[in-house]
Amino acid sequence: MNRLGIAPRVFCVAAVLGLSLALLDSVALQGTLMLAVVAGLAVAADLSDRLPARWVVGAEAAVSALIVGMALPQGVLLLPYLVVPALVAGAMLGVWPVLTTVSIEVLALVLVVLVSGQSTQIDTLTEIVGPWLFTTLGVGLVSARLRALRSSGGVEPDASYESARRLLSQLRTVARRLSSGLDTVTMSTQLLSAVHSHLDDTHSAVFVRTEGGVLAPLGYRGAGAREALSPDGQLLERCWAEMEPLCEVQASGAVNRRQRVVLPLRVGVRMIGVVIVNAGEAPSSAVFTALMREVDEYALRIETALAFDEIRSIATLEERHRLAREIHDGIAQEIASLGYVVDDLAASASSEGQRRKLASLRSELTRVVSELRLSIFDLRSDVSAGLGSTLSDYVREVGARSGLTVHLTLDVAPTRLRSEVEAELLRIAQEAITNARKHSGATNLWVDCRIHPPFARIAVKDDGRGLGDPRDDSYGMTIMRERSDRIGADLDIATVNGADGAEGTVVTVRVGVDEHTLA
Repeated sequence: MNRLGIAPRVFCVAAVLGLSLALLDSVALQGTLMLAVVAGLAVAADLSDRLPARWVVGAEAAVSALIVGMALPQGVLLLPYLVVPALVAGAMLGVWPVLTTVSIEVLALVLVVLVSGQSTQIDTLTEIVGPWLFTTLGVGLVSARLRALRSSGGVEPDASYESARRLLSQLRTVARRLSSGLDTVTMSTQLLSAVHSHLDDTHSAVFVRTEGGVLAPLGYRGAGAREALSPDGQLLERCWAEMEPLCEVQASGAVNRRQRVVLPLRVGVRMIGVVIVNAGEAPSSAVFTALMREVDEYALRIETALAFDEIRSIATLEERHRLAREIHDGIAQEIASLGYVVDDLAASASSEGQRRKLASLRSELTRVVSELRLSIFDLRSDVSAGLGSTLSDYVREVGARSGLTVHLTLDVAPTRLRSEVEAELLRIAQEAITNARKHSGATNLWVDCRIHPPFARIAVKDDGRGLGDPRDDSYGMTIMRERSDRIGADLDIATVNGADGAEGTVVTVRVGVDEHTLA
């Protein structure tokens, strides 16, 4: 901050010195040299940090005003330097130091007039000095305003990064102390267990609202809960509007799930989701009160976990893009260069056998480069444009760069799933497609994608060799199951037999319940 005073001082001294030399004004030249000494001392004092900035600016204002006053009326070229102390005061200190600095300059000039006996020329001196004093005040106030904007983050471009750094550091510290971690599925399971301890329900589910306004499932409890509970109905709409727990008798159903209970997930004055429960008896007001105390605590935890999921998704996406750039600019370029070397060797080969071996090597290098390009495309794929659109682009890219004939079916609603659910579904589909492309020996690949939030289903099928014995170093299926568990999805991997006796593999991942199959 102390370096802010260097530029205006140097510029003003240089400008006044240049004018003095150009006009051969000896009085202004002498005054300029004295002002240069004052400016140098002020800069040295600022850089040393030994004196408070207020004292330095005030002393500079007083001395420079005395020098200018003694040079008047001949030394009018020195008047611009009166602006410098006020400018520095505004940039470094604020509004009140500007007013103080201007006041010091006015008092110093009046003192010179009284001591030198120039009171008879007061009108002339006022006409000369007055405009410069008003200019000094205006420049100082503008400088103070810019300082205020910079301090509030409106000007300084790195302020947002500094704020982000502090918040992420705090997040890292706090996350290590959380008793339940920041996993949304785990928290929803704990919430449903707490609800069950109060209501003794048969089915329960947690739904949270997505960016598109759809209530997406976060977790279920009880056999058949996916089919029995759906986020709709007048009871849910009333609960959302009133932000209070509600209960009503269901028109039909077994005795042990005659009551439908809807609990609001509220954080402050906002709703983030609901818990829907099938129970045998209507809870009392005392049970509702005790239960909602726990539900409100879990609502805050779940919203925190959802925010953390979004941050983690952003960080993961950035890292995937970084890896894609590293592969493209590094190993992919190196292997492509090796291909040109092999071409040169093949052109100068002395025997047919050497040419065949080099041609085989060139074919393998081409295959590796193609694999790397698909890996780069895989890493750079994200769901910002929507899961259906991203998956469609990826499947078409695979079809263009591999020997597979790809058949794509899309049935996508305009509303969207939660971003972390879409991201995990995309990675599962990519892993299934990659396995089919690399290991199945298939000639056809069918990809069926149906998304009607909160339901989604993706099936990847090939006409290859079917499932074989997994290698010890193969983690593809394990990773797919981990991803599906993370979002509460069902994953099924099976070998299928075609009509012509050919085998193949079908990988199906499903989240939510398809309402059409329940009708």
